[in-house]
Amino acid sequence: MNPYRFLRLLFKGPTPQQMAAQLRKPQGFMARKVGERMNAANRSLYEGAWKALDLRDGLSVLEIGFGNGLFFGDLARQAKALRLHGLDFSKEMVEQATERNAELIASGALSLAHGPSDRMPFADASFDRVFCINVVYFWDDPGSHLREVRRVLKPGGTFTAVLRTRSSMEKMPFTAFGFTKYEEADWERVLRAHGFTPTGTTLLREREIEFAGARFTPESLVMTSV
Repeated sequence: MNPYRFLRLLFKGPTPQQMAAQLRKPQGFMARKVGERMNAANRSLYEGAWKALDLRDGLSVLEIGFGNGLFFGDLARQAKALRLHGLDFSKEMVEQATERNAELIASGALSLAHGPSDRMPFADASFDRVFCINVVYFWDDPGSHLREVRRVLKPGGTFTAVLRTRSSMEKMPFTAFGFTKYEEADWERVLRAHGFTPTGTTLLREREIEFAGARFTPESLVMTSV
C-alpha cells in the first residue's frame, strides 16, 4: 500500500494538529505504526543521505531522529567498521530501535540515546558525520540545535540535513501545524547564520503520490555543510 495513503487512513479521525504532533514526536499507541509508515516513505531519502555522507572505513556517525531504527543495518554496510550512534526525542522510538538492532548494539557497532538535539549527551568533537532526515522542520530555534551539532562534530566533520522542500510540504495539510518549511536558499541562510558553510546540495525527486485528493511529485533536498 502506498505509505502516504496508509498514513491518511491511519490518521482518519485525528485532526491535522494531532497528525503533526505524532510526526514531531511519535508516542503512545500510535508510535509503532507511525514509525513503520515513515520507513516506507523515507527510504529514498536515506539512500540520498548515504551518498552525501561520503562514508569511509572507521568513521563515527550520528543520526539525529532515527525513528524505529530500520536503516541502521543498511547504514552499517556502507563502509567497514563504522561506529554508529543515534539520538531520538521519542522514548518509544528509542525502545523500538533498541529492540530491532539488538545485534548491532551488542557488537558495539551502534549506541542509541534518548534526548533532544539541542542538549546532546555527547562529548565535544565526537563525530565525523552528523545527519538527520525530516527533522529540521521541528527545530523551533534552529540555532540551539546547530550549535550542538557544531559542538559534537570533529574538526573537518560534515552535517547533512535531508528535508522536503516547502513547496512539497505545503501540499500536506498537517504541515501547517508546528512545521518550519524551507527551500534551499532558506536553509542555507540558517546554516550560514550559525557558522556552517554549505558544500553541496542534491535534489531528490520522489515517486508521484496522492495526498488529500491531489497528485504530486515530492522533492527533497540533501544539503551538506561544514
